[in-house]
Amino acid sequence: MADGATAVEPRLDRDFTTWVTYAQIAFFGYFLYAFNPTVALVRDENGWSRSVASLIGALFALGAIAGGLTAGRLVRRFGRGALMRMGTALIVVGLVVYSAGGGVLPVLLLGGFVASLGGTFIMVGGNAFLTDHHGAASPRALTEAHGLATLAGLVGPLAIGGLVAVGLGWRAGLLASCVLLIGVEFVRGRDLEVYDGPHGHPDDQPGHAPRGPLPRRFWPALVVFACAVAVEFSLTLWGSDLLRERAGFGEAAAAAALVTIVGGMAVGRLGGGPVVTRYGAERVLLGTIGLTFAGFVVAWLSASPVPMLIGLAITGVGLGLQSPLAIGRVLTTTDGQVDRGAGLTSVAAGLASGIAPFVLASVADAVGVRTAFLLVPAFLVLAVVLMRVWPEHPDGR
Repeated sequence: MADGATAVEPRLDRDFTTWVTYAQIAFFGYFLYAFNPTVALVRDENGWSRSVASLIGALFALGAIAGGLTAGRLVRRFGRGALMRMGTALIVVGLVVYSAGGGVLPVLLLGGFVASLGGTFIMVGGNAFLTDHHGAASPRALTEAHGLATLAGLVGPLAIGGLVAVGLGWRAGLLASCVLLIGVEFVRGRDLEVYDGPHGHPDDQPGHAPRGPLPRRFWPALVVFACAVAVEFSLTLWGSDLLRERAGFGEAAAAAALVTIVGGMAVGRLGGGPVVTRYGAERVLLGTIGLTFAGFVVAWLSASPVPMLIGLAITGVGLGLQSPLAIGRVLTTTDGQVDRGAGLTSVAAGLASGIAPFVLASVADAVGVRTAFLLVPAFLVLAVVLMRVWPEHPDGR
């Protein structure tokens, strides 16, 4: 064993159910990243203002919060496998409604809400299943699943843009996610109970989750995850403004340059699995926060394009592992209530992704973009403090 290495994680057994879950989460990633650019296209089709079009995003975020709050109860009623299939059904219905909505805003809002609700059920069920099914090896499983989702997410906007360019329109690219997810359900077959795992059965069957309040250490772990989401969305939503102000990028170039962050995230997630297995999730999570901090400092201090892009790419690599590892860390604190915990991570993600960029934008309006971005290291420092005060294992292991 190399110096500093710690064999804390068993070998990951990627069985049939794991691959099916990987595929469902990956195709959710395609749906999510393909959906976002359609909002601007819908706005252009109907001549709406940005404020009106932003209501679609608001209802989408509300769907994620509603899904997180209801997923645990649905698992107790129907089981986790049924929740994951329900997620596919809702995405299909929601996207069909959204694609057929034309210029009727309430229909578009309804479609976005329902699709987001379904996507949340997929992520809650998938994250809970991988955690329940793989135990101590779950951080690597979660990292791989989210890595595939990010990789598929890179394809989504390209598919939308390419189909629009050749005249087929954005609807074909968006509805492709329905075909992919329905294909997963055919492969999954009728045996949904196997996805319930040790703690995902309905309450009227053996193997259901225990009841009772979540442990106290669950809540600081949830805030650590929220900090990771806050950093990710603050950078992806407003990072282009920092590039424009500091490095003189044009509007289009600055928006395109943010691929360095998303690409870095994909590299971190797809390449980080062996590192997690070798050194342990807690140490790697702390390390990735440090890497994110270092990359951000390089970007924040730079005033020319190349070092800024390098810094943002490094930041993305660090961010790539933070969310899946932080999710895994949250779910290990639930004492078997993994579906309830996974649901609350979706609520935390919805709130953090909405509040943090809004606060950063408000501060930027008052004191400037560069100064406002000091919120990013503040979130990272808060995460480290919480991890040190409430470690993953109460005995400090």
